[in-house]
Amino acid sequence: MKFILVASILGFLAALVGSPQAAISIDPSDPNILYTGRWDSSNPSQPWSYWIGSSIIVEFEGVGIEASMGAGDSGRPDYLRVIVDDDLANSMKIPVPLTATTFTLASGLTDTAHKIEIIKETDIGRWTLYSLGLNDGDSVVPPSPRPAHKIAFFGDSNLAGYSLESEQNESGDELRGSHFGYAGVASRILDAEYQNISRSGATVSSIHGEYDLVEYGSDTPIWDFSQFPADVVVVNAGANDVGRPIHKIKEDYHAFLDDLRTTHPGAHIMLYNSWGWSYGEPANFIHEVIAERNDSNMSWAVFPWIFEQWHGCEYDHAGMAGILADHLTSTLGWSQKPRDVMSGFGKNGNVANGSFEEVAPFGGYGWRYYTDPGVSRVYDPAGAHGGDFHLRLSSGASSHQPNPASDGETFTLVLWLRGGQNGDEVDVTMDFRDQEMWTTPLQTETEAISLTTGWEQYSMTATAPVGAANPVFHTRVTFTAGEGAIVDIDDVGMSSPTGIPVSGPLPTVGRLSASPNPFNPSINIEFRLPEAGFVLLNVYDVSGRRVATITEGHYQKGIFSKRWNGRNFYGQEVGSGTYFARIEAGKFSETRKMVLIR
Repeated sequence: MKFILVASILGFLAALVGSPQAAISIDPSDPNILYTGRWDSSNPSQPWSYWIGSSIIVEFEGVGIEASMGAGDSGRPDYLRVIVDDDLANSMKIPVPLTATTFTLASGLTDTAHKIEIIKETDIGRWTLYSLGLNDGDSVVPPSPRPAHKIAFFGDSNLAGYSLESEQNESGDELRGSHFGYAGVASRILDAEYQNISRSGATVSSIHGEYDLVEYGSDTPIWDFSQFPADVVVVNAGANDVGRPIHKIKEDYHAFLDDLRTTHPGAHIMLYNSWGWSYGEPANFIHEVIAERNDSNMSWAVFPWIFEQWHGCEYDHAGMAGILADHLTSTLGWSQKPRDVMSGFGKNGNVANGSFEEVAPFGGYGWRYYTDPGVSRVYDPAGAHGGDFHLRLSSGASSHQPNPASDGETFTLVLWLRGGQNGDEVDVTMDFRDQEMWTTPLQTETEAISLTTGWEQYSMTATAPVGAANPVFHTRVTFTAGEGAIVDIDDVGMSSPTGIPVSGPLPTVGRLSASPNPFNPSINIEFRLPEAGFVLLNVYDVSGRRVATITEGHYQKGIFSKRWNGRNFYGQEVGSGTYFARIEAGKFSETRKMVLIR
């Protein structure tokens, strides 16, 4: 059986056809083939891997390359992603059956140096490489250096990329993935290679029981951890434990952390969990688990669960990746590369992608739900208010985006609107929700707006309730087109006293941000200066007392980053609580709330 992926830098065309075998066969044991993940190479000529995120990288000189592979089980194929020359936008997922099948991964390329990367996106069964094939005269060349760092991930369906290519929790195997999941995105940001030992339904205890397996469900072979000496270990598990006694969940965390510390003695180990979907979620107490360890090389971080009761899609995962990358940069001093998937997480009180210019590989753009009837992202360079795109809603259609909020926080929403005809109406709603964000809102405010056919700016302000039965965790902005109306929306921005916009059009003044937030033990404070000048950056406690001076001096125009280690003027650790970073630079000043949890 033979599949051909006719590939070029511009994209792929998949077809089931027959063709001659390649003139040169490359054995999988060739040292120029780069394997990442958990591979069993007991038979070097037929290496196999089970876990998602495992990959093969081959660099070659020539016009094409093929691979003979088998994957999945007798009834279901595994899905592999093929990337030519790092062109993520035009990468393609292919179903690979259990029977050995030859795929032409690239053909018709220029006769120069090229790179093929193949990534396992599902965990149906073993993925076996039988051979690679090149045209006569072509050759495999030594690979580029490996990434600088190694990260080992352990988790449940979130890390396993369940419904990654769906905003509405669709469950097909073809919708799952790891490369555009947060393990893959964060690793690329941090110049790291990774292992992803995760599966749907896993609890802390069950993934602990599988953490040293090469293949799920089989006790042999056992993974040799010396083959992948991780610099960082990330555990994102516990969601499937909700409902059990907290002390029992903590015991499971400690048992897992004990073994992780044994197998990764020099690694930084962290717990990473979501908050905002259940009153009993582990994000409520993972900081206590880490404090109980008394291990200075362990930490924790949380990310907001802002995707209703469903699993996150690609742009949600990019948001998780950004928070994780910021945490590891703050904690370990690692540098970052640009993110290659748009984030659906607003920052510092703002919405995400309010200009609608970005889009995730699967098609979503941070405003739910892009596949709903009457919802479209319109390419209109001449007619958009800013940039090339705007959002269009037709006759009763709606679109929304949730973001974090807290008790008493005031948000001001600013946006540009126009109608298909004068008198078209749109409802703009801001609501506030508690820790179970998919339940009934605590408070809802709606303004009905009558539109003209020209772009006009509108604003709305809402304040989160104080003293509700449960504290506020989220705010949600929703736009709903009136019956028979056509509504265009663009350049949406939102701000609050605890944050300032970081997406959409750049402000003309500087801006201050801090991440990760909440934090422990340190936080990265970033500020943008529109012009050169003297800068004073201090930290204050809730009483207004100055706790520390982060920097004081003359800076040129640009973006700068400073770290606060949670200590006062005397080098003493300050206690858990709320602190404020305040920058003063010429006529510009800004304050940013920070929460330290030890």
